Amino acid sequence: MVMRSVEDLVRAEAAGRRLKYVYFWGHEPRRDGRIGPSCLSQWWPAEFTADGLVFPTAEHFMMHRKALLFGDEEAAARILRARHPNEAKTLGREVRGYDDDVWAANRFDAVVAGNLAKFGQHALLGRYLLGTSDRVLVEASPLDRVWGIGLSADDERAESPATWLGANLLGFVLMAVREQLVGASLIGGREQRAITIVDHDPAWSARFRAERDRIRKALGDNAIRIDHVGSTAVPGLAAKPIVDVQVSVADADKEDTYLPQLEAAGYHLRVRQPDHRMVRTAALDVHVHICPAGGKWERDHLLFVDWLRATPADRDAYERLKRELATREWFDMNQYAEAKGDLIDQILGRAREWADRTGWTVERPR
Repeated sequence: MVMRSVEDLVRAEAAGRRLKYVYFWGHEPRRDGRIGPSCLSQWWPAEFTADGLVFPTAEHFMMHRKALLFGDEEAAARILRARHPNEAKTLGREVRGYDDDVWAANRFDAVVAGNLAKFGQHALLGRYLLGTSDRVLVEASPLDRVWGIGLSADDERAESPATWLGANLLGFVLMAVREQLVGASLIGGREQRAITIVDHDPAWSARFRAERDRIRKALGDNAIRIDHVGSTAVPGLAAKPIVDVQVSVADADKEDTYLPQLEAAGYHLRVRQPDHRMVRTAALDVHVHICPAGGKWERDHLLFVDWLRATPADRDAYERLKRELATREWFDMNQYAEAKGDLIDQILGRAREWADRTGWTVERPR
């Protein structure tokens, strides 16, 4: 159930539910280029298409919808031409025929629609939003008591919804969008499974080879390459007893070129995301990830494996984290994966520096 108001959060907190938060404000990217909480901002530059029109930011979409709601087509056209989201916001405040009550009744759905397009059309942004799992998203703007909480993240009052000064509408919008994306991407919905970490099993390599042959027979040349990825591909690394296989294709979003064949071979679709699909065996012991050849998904997963194979310190740190996380209870598998995110990002940062320094490529022999 998606919580839609501060009152819902206060009741949940009073009932003893432990809430976790992601605070955001501002739209500047991280210095290292990684996607972070600022991508949740309405002003984050992420061009998307909706209603046959191109919008530079979600703020442009929101103000355009506002203008159309009140029949001000001239303002709507000017908003589309705005070069900066602040300009779009200013134009939105000048919409003719504006009525507070009418806008209040329509604004939430308008902003949901814009953010569904934004996060649905940008794979990295969508992945970040989904990665926030069940955390409460909070616009920690000290300047906004409608879309934000009227407090900065470092204000002690921001720690509890009972002491917020604002309605946090943008946070609730984003949580509603996240829930819709989860429903769209996870075929069958969320599932709770025990996380079991076992010592490395050399038989995993043989299982990969068997699945590779099965996939090659099903897809032929449509499978540009098939690789063993994930922890089971790293000798000596403990892992869940689930073999991850990566299949690179020309276009992962063109399911008709591979999905019917994989389903005929006995795999079942579990995840549908931009530039990524995941199918799995009925026994749930093999996950097959389909991604675009030459893309970031392909490169990062191959690089991660090669780096862990070559770097015992990071391999051991990763194993320690996984074993610790496996002692906890998880609402669904995605929560467990998200909890590994910070360490994975750190390891990938070192791996990318190594790749640049050594000339590593995805074509190196494996």
